[in-house]
Amino acid sequence: MTPRRIVKLAALAYLLSLLAVSLVSDWFSTHSAASAAVLQSELGQAGAWDVCAWWTLATRNVLAVSATATLIGALLGAAIGGLAIYGGQGLAGVLSRLAGFTGAFPGLLLVGLFRLGDPSHGVLALLCALSLLRTLEVAQLVRGEVLSAMLGDFVEASRALGASRRWQLRLHVLPRLTRPFLANLLRGASALIGLEAALSFVDLGLPAGVPSWGGGLAVVARSGGSAPWLIAALSIGLTSGALYGLGMSLRPAPPAIRNRAPGQEGGPVARGAWRSPEAELKEKA
Repeated sequence: MTPRRIVKLAALAYLLSLLAVSLVSDWFSTHSAASAAVLQSELGQAGAWDVCAWWTLATRNVLAVSATATLIGALLGAAIGGLAIYGGQGLAGVLSRLAGFTGAFPGLLLVGLFRLGDPSHGVLALLCALSLLRTLEVAQLVRGEVLSAMLGDFVEASRALGASRRWQLRLHVLPRLTRPFLANLLRGASALIGLEAALSFVDLGLPAGVPSWGGGLAVVARSGGSAPWLIAALSIGLTSGALYGLGMSLRPAPPAIRNRAPGQEGGPVARGAWRSPEAELKEKA
């Protein structure tokens, strides 16, 4: 087993353990004398069991927000990216301008604008802002990957042979879109973990009474306490790193390494691995 595969399995095991912890968070909170709001506000002076109960609740809340924003962004982004292909240059231009605007617009200000009329005191504003950022990024990815595949010579050849658009999408486009799509979702979730922590640290994320890693860091920074600070910081760093590492492991291999001789480091990829249309055309030539 290669070191890269060991790291990948360790990251996957860590994320699964976080999921298991979030499922039993209610059990820890019921065995704590303090409520969730008190656990967050008095984290610097909390005992070991209360810190553990806070961490399980914060883990559940952070994973729920990040997973919800990632799922909404994936669904809306895939739909908008598909519409941008068949909607003409107008919709594609609007999508590019929106993506550029949100990329230049700080996330803190975006969440602040959403919070102006938020009746949930931050929850809906946070979800809307994170989902919007992910939607535009996913839409650009889907549009680019689908256009790259649909303009390939192999698709033109299948169209000349009478293949339907649905057949082309199923056999040519979707297999080439799946892996970059999943890689983007994992890397996007990694960014959302850090962004949510930063927003909660400055009181623009989850409400103050809702446990979160960033909110816990803010409380500890004001009141002191090394153990809760270390737990929250490690949770943010390890979770973001695990998601980013899994996302990078799903990236397609660069076509240049396939020209190396078998047996050399970075030689030909395994049978069935994802290959770009350009690489397949070069191999056939």
